[in-house]
Amino acid sequence: MIPRLLFDLTVTQPSFNSKRHGGGIYGEIVLRRILQRGLEIEIYFDSTRWLNPQIKQLIDDYGIITYDRHTMPLQQVVEKSNCDRVYTCGGNPEFRSLIHPLKFYTLHGMRELETPLDDFYFKYNYPLKERVKFKLKQLLYKRYRAKHLARVTTMIETGTRFVVVSNHTANSIKSFVPGAATLNIPVFYSPSTTGQEEPERARTDKYFLIVSANRWEKNALRAIMALDRASSTPVLDGYKAVITGAKSAAMFKYKLQNPERFEFKGYVEDDELNQLYHDAYALIYPSLNEGFGYPPLEAMHYGVPVLASPYTSIPEVCGDAAIYFNPLSVEEIMSRILMITNPATHADFSARGSERYELITARQKADLDKLIDFLYD
Repeated sequence: MIPRLLFDLTVTQPSFNSKRHGGGIYGEIVLRRILQRGLEIEIYFDSTRWLNPQIKQLIDDYGIITYDRHTMPLQQVVEKSNCDRVYTCGGNPEFRSLIHPLKFYTLHGMRELETPLDDFYFKYNYPLKERVKFKLKQLLYKRYRAKHLARVTTMIETGTRFVVVSNHTANSIKSFVPGAATLNIPVFYSPSTTGQEEPERARTDKYFLIVSANRWEKNALRAIMALDRASSTPVLDGYKAVITGAKSAAMFKYKLQNPERFEFKGYVEDDELNQLYHDAYALIYPSLNEGFGYPPLEAMHYGVPVLASPYTSIPEVCGDAAIYFNPLSVEEIMSRILMITNPATHADFSARGSERYELITARQKADLDKLIDFLYD
């Protein structure tokens, strides 16, 4: 019998504060590769949410059978379809209670257990409902952690076949879950997101790039504050900052002292974001948690130096090719910003980044096919 996979595409669609996110891009790349290999597949999606037009076109071109979440819940789809296995590339709540003998799941990280519930969250202008939810998490922190730990433990105990995207996450599971220390957890690096064609330079100004600024756990505000302070010194004369994911400084409860140095772009399409990586002077990546972390590699692809947090999987991906800082210290972020303006340091970490990119990308390409072999074995 030829294996046939039901692919849960809902987790690639927009979340509360992100039209595009790493887990979604991951799922799209896996789907593309499955189709390229001519493997049997059906798709579960949500017709009320945005779906990447390129993915929608691929589904049409390949004539893939699809099921709409608003017509039929996942359990009914599983019972109706001809698929003998089900895969979700992220955290779909329906998947947790799904009854099926062959369930596959990509666990991107242990964010709910690892990430400090940082009070800087309240310096972001999120809707009142979201702020209340976050405050309740802080007040009920032990219960909140226990709930998420129970989910991972249940997944392991019920025989869900899961993979992770970094060695960090594999070891994090073993440190949090009782009895998991001896588990053989498959690790397949997240697939490469970089394209084959290098764009022409569109900008000649020197700018620091910060991405995903609308997500508190990406910790953009501290980097913005550090850049703002550094911009008041003569060292950063002539430098600017480009911020994606936030339409304006109004996203933050912070008044810029040097607003003319900052360009806020909100959500940007993939091509524009790729151009921004290509033209940047340096990427600042102060994230508080990553299961893998695409942006540093996107920058390193073009020899753009990376200043980064050393938290979770980031040093595993970046190795010695990034300049690290304490992401909770605005002063230390500022120190590293000033450090990278030294031409020799900039050239050194540009070269290191290019080498690191080649090394990690080779593994990413190999691991993508290993993941698909795992799903269809």
